[in-house]
Amino acid sequence: MSTMIGFASIAREAGFDVWMTMVTTATVFGMPGQVAFASLFAGGASLLLIFVAVSLANMRMMLMVISGSDILNLSAHNLPFWKRLLFMHFLAITSWAQIGFKAQQYPPPLLLGYYIGFSLTIFTFAMGGTLIGFYIADWIPPDILRLVIFVTPLYILLLVINARQTLNRLAAVIGGTLCPLIYPLAADWSILIAGVIGGSLAMLIYRLRGWK
Repeated sequence: MSTMIGFASIAREAGFDVWMTMVTTATVFGMPGQVAFASLFAGGASLLLIFVAVSLANMRMMLMVISGSDILNLSAHNLPFWKRLLFMHFLAITSWAQIGFKAQQYPPPLLLGYYIGFSLTIFTFAMGGTLIGFYIADWIPPDILRLVIFVTPLYILLLVINARQTLNRLAAVIGGTLCPLIYPLAADWSILIAGVIGGSLAMLIYRLRGWK
């Protein structure tokens, strides 16, 4: 909710009206893609460029969706394609981490119901935060509102550090350590490079040492 408050402030500055801001959250539902959309729109970019940029920005969600679909075992629920597509649209990092935590506790039919309720709650708060953020900018300076966007990376870091899998924690530590070291050389590419190196080294160490 707090991150969507920050996005709404950015969208309003970019020239979005309240309906366009709300529809962006509802359809994109991914902070990198939403911010890219608002930034390019403000710069007068073409619709094709905006579409490609938003798609690439949210491409990181693809592996999470594949993993989430496997955790929920959607293929065993005999659901039509449009329902599976709709369920995965509401998948966020929070719900993905939660179903991974609850997968051993609930059988597949109950886990799917749990996921639907959990993810729809998150989506509702996101929409509420978007609406609040659009109008609250009248009373709070936009620079302060934009700061709440940084809640997301900090929260994701805490999720990964507290993960049960040693592999995930190790990848976060290696990647997080490398990123500021690489930044003077790679600038904006440093996060991607550090992530690839961190994940690869973590997997190598994990397999060599046989950790669980």
